[in-house]
Amino acid sequence: MKTRVFALLIVAVFMASCKKEVQKPASAVAKTIDSVTVEKDSLKGDPIPVFGYRFVITGDFDGDGKPENLVEHYYSRRDKKEAYKFYDNVEDDWQMWDSVVRKRPYSFALSDNRSIDTLRISKEKQLYGIAYLKNEGDLNGDGTDEVSYVVDYADASSMNGWYVVTYKNKKWQELYSFIMWDWQLPDRPGFVDVYGYFGHQKKIGIPANDTLNRRLERELKAFPGLLKKVGENRVQVIYNNQAEVDTMTVSLKRPK
Repeated sequence: MKTRVFALLIVAVFMASCKKEVQKPASAVAKTIDSVTVEKDSLKGDPIPVFGYRFVITGDFDGDGKPENLVEHYYSRRDKKEAYKFYDNVEDDWQMWDSVVRKRPYSFALSDNRSIDTLRISKEKQLYGIAYLKNEGDLNGDGTDEVSYVVDYADASSMNGWYVVTYKNKKWQELYSFIMWDWQLPDRPGFVDVYGYFGHQKKIGIPANDTLNRRLERELKAFPGLLKKVGENRVQVIYNNQAEVDTMTVSLKRPK
């Protein structure tokens, strides 16, 4: 099996989207006028679109022995083009979510191998795209790499689902899914005015003095996920069991 490379494209400004928090605009600075400190009102005007990150993974997803990339896309069915994921200069989460819903988002992933079909993630109204994407390697022994993903929903709920899919008979099929919490995922890095495919030839590195995002990138790449292979067609998953997390072993003999 080919060595797998985990990568992440990040564009524009930092958004701690795992927690779905709206960051305070940089323009909201304090000014001193006649010894009276006032805060500049930066919330006037329309929301400012923020393009956001895009996940990229590499693997042999069709079993031909050659690696290919799988690249996240976040598309607006209203505007009919690749869309901004987030918005700055918003008053609260509700304004952010309303802006997301109005563009009618569609999240999917495309391979640079044109013979591989589109991995369709979600067309939910309240959708930021993908919260996590990982090449799991060959879990079921069929010679292809399986993929795990978690959807990034634009809502206040912390409950989510982990999906495992495989490419079989020229289409993506779900092997298994389980319930998990958003807080089980690591935060994703981001920084202003720099973007690139992390781990690829086109990589644009994080500035040396950006210690926070360097740490977040290391943590994201080191994150083992919530699933691991423990035998032939068998995996162990860390899932949500009511208010706690628990582990169980499941069989992947036949895709759903």
